[in-house]
Amino acid sequence: MQRGAIPGARLSYVVGIGMGGLALAAIWSLYNAFMPLLLAEYVSSRSLRGFIMGLDNALAVLLIPVIGAWSDRVEGPWGKRLPFLLVGMPAAALLFSLLPLSNGALWTLLLVDVAFLLSMMLFRAPLAALMPDHVPPAGRSRANGVLTFMGALGGAFALLALGPSFDRHHWMPFAGAGLLMLAALFVIWRTTDRKPRYALANAAADEAPLISSYAAGLRALFSRENLGGGLVLVALFTFFLGFSALEAQFSTFATEHLGATPGTAGTLLGLTLAAFLAMSLPAGALAGRFGEVRVMVCGAVPLTIIAVLMGVIDRPSAIPYLLALAGIFWSLIVVPAYPLVVSLAGSERTGFLTGIYFLFGSGAAIIGPGMIGGLMDIFGNRALFIAIACAVALGTTILVSAIPRMRRDREGS
Repeated sequence: MQRGAIPGARLSYVVGIGMGGLALAAIWSLYNAFMPLLLAEYVSSRSLRGFIMGLDNALAVLLIPVIGAWSDRVEGPWGKRLPFLLVGMPAAALLFSLLPLSNGALWTLLLVDVAFLLSMMLFRAPLAALMPDHVPPAGRSRANGVLTFMGALGGAFALLALGPSFDRHHWMPFAGAGLLMLAALFVIWRTTDRKPRYALANAAADEAPLISSYAAGLRALFSRENLGGGLVLVALFTFFLGFSALEAQFSTFATEHLGATPGTAGTLLGLTLAAFLAMSLPAGALAGRFGEVRVMVCGAVPLTIIAVLMGVIDRPSAIPYLLALAGIFWSLIVVPAYPLVVSLAGSERTGFLTGIYFLFGSGAAIIGPGMIGGLMDIFGNRALFIAIACAVALGTTILVSAIPRMRRDREGS
């Protein structure tokens, strides 16, 4: 493929890596849709099922940052990231295919589930880090727009094309997604370089123990000399805190406050995903042209206003339009976010920064739904959108305050 669509990189690199994201999103979509149904055969408590379903975020917080930093140190004939993919992706494909076949007893289902989640954690950060390894900073926002688009496409494909086969045989969508994962690994193997141009070998020389090196890197991000980068991460945490609450609590708002059916609530939230998908490629192009921080602020300010309107408006007919607008402006925050994070340090720290990105995103996904759900219990369902507005407004304020600090940090480095 030709260069030009993404500055400094072949589009084949990005599409190849995007196939991995597509397969990953397909598996997570099916897991979130059907794993609760498999658990329901043995676990009647909704809260306990929710706790089990939250294991992926808990494991992500614990493992992904360390694995990302570990991948920075790897040097060999297959490069830094591919060894993790070559082990993790086939294991995840096999274990995911076995999930519906392992429900003869609760303990076997949970055993396969935990093994599956561990295999997924093994390659998530290395897969994401392949993009900045192959794409220069000037092209990363555009590239991330393509990856975001392909990920959303994978989730939609899984639910619309593979999901209906669950009614015929429980194993069919799981096996289909497993085969998709193996196909994605083959595409990545064929399209990516073993020694990418923008993956430096400096981290391999770090002889400090992995955990202590990771902790030192995390402290450095929040040191006085690099406070701008630390503020960016805190801003992203607050953004993800608000949106994770929307994903988890909107169905409650729609059914209890609007009187919608669960199916209609899902369709309404799907409007946000559809708008997000449609805007992901333009968002990457805008961030590549005008800068990540500027585009994120341009998304966050109107998103705050939309959230306030959804919290105070009494016209249910306006909700679908506001949700679609929310998806558009949310893409302006999410698409530039990862390229911004990996720009906080040199290319030798790409895996580490990828893990940190997942750490703050997964941490927000753990805390946000419960915290904002508690506010809904106290103040009513409308508190969902007021809390989201406050979270996004706070994140915007922190992000804007980080701009001069980041400028000083770069001038001083």
